[in-house]
Amino acid sequence: MQHRPSLEAQVYDTIRDNMIKGEYLPGTMLSENELAKELGVSRTPVRAAISILEKEGLVESFKGRGVLVKEISFQQFYQIFEVLVSMQLFVMDIAIERKLSFDLETLRLCLDRQKAALEQNDNFGYYDNSLLFTESILRTLRNDYMVGVLGMYRTKFLTKMVSHRKRYPDDKPEWAIATNSLMYERLCLHDVAGAKKALSEQYHYMAEKLMWGSIF
Repeated sequence: MQHRPSLEAQVYDTIRDNMIKGEYLPGTMLSENELAKELGVSRTPVRAAISILEKEGLVESFKGRGVLVKEISFQQFYQIFEVLVSMQLFVMDIAIERKLSFDLETLRLCLDRQKAALEQNDNFGYYDNSLLFTESILRTLRNDYMVGVLGMYRTKFLTKMVSHRKRYPDDKPEWAIATNSLMYERLCLHDVAGAKKALSEQYHYMAEKLMWGSIF
């Protein structure tokens, strides 16, 4: 028998998802009373959910003022990106050494969904499927801890990128789908070294963009 998530967990998921999808942009001051009214619950599960989000570094509570959705800095985002790139490069090194196979069907599905999201201006779908592409790469090694690290940073990654695109709608995404497409093409040809090169070049490109205060 499948257990339903607790009310606290449901409230937490809803608030977090609204942050990820840009409904609550960084810099927004939320009210516990308004959240409770919006979600149709008492303040108790809202307070509990806010406490978890605060521990995760996503919000900050100010007594008598409300709950601030925190901004994720370029430096924080870049450090997260470095972690994700480093893990993928490591996986590909081990894949070469052990002659491991990648799940090309899943990679193709993530890539197709990412392309569809781009065409539909669905920023959340675009970046979510990009992370699912990354997750599939990591799962090649069957290391649950590496996948867990991706899960730890997923919310901050998505919140940063989706909120940025919402604030600057004319700044269209480009790098993730280009790199994922090239990586997929190389992996289909069993050219893992070529996939590594594509990811490494993306990393250096992004480092240069951040140096000039831009984003990807």
